[in-house]
Amino acid sequence: MDDHSAPTPPPASSPGAAHTGAAPTAPSWAVDIATALVTGVVTARFPMQRWSRTARWATHGGMGALTGVATGWSVTRAGALADPEDPDAPPASPGGARVAALAVLAGAATVGLSRGGEAADTWVERRLADRGVRRPRLWMGIAAGGVSLAMSAVDRRRAATRASVGD
Repeated sequence: MDDHSAPTPPPASSPGAAHTGAAPTAPSWAVDIATALVTGVVTARFPMQRWSRTARWATHGGMGALTGVATGWSVTRAGALADPEDPDAPPASPGGARVAALAVLAGAATVGLSRGGEAADTWVERRLADRGVRRPRLWMGIAAGGVSLAMSAVDRRRAATRASVGD
């Protein structure tokens, strides 16, 4: 006699399958290079300090709001993504006040860091111009693209090291 009342787990290849713990695959080098190019171009061509005050604060506030919403959503979903049989799994969901506090804190930190980044950008551009550097925004864009590509290379090396240690 078969017990048909127990649900069968989905196959490992289906979208509803449980997370296997495998590391996500890294994007291709083409994606990393495209990201570095976009980073460089945006840095060089769109100096935020030249925008209107309203546009700058709308950008800072928008990034803070998106971060707050994403944080709140992630925190409330943390328990749903955990293995229910794992004793170290987080609780199903923290209370509403905790979620709201974390979301507001993350959003406020993002606004502060965004505004700080704008101030640092202005400072670097002025210092380069004061030292006689022609086209400081172009050089800042090249540096930003280089840093982006270097970070991608470090991430790849770290992932390769983890993969070789895990084998």
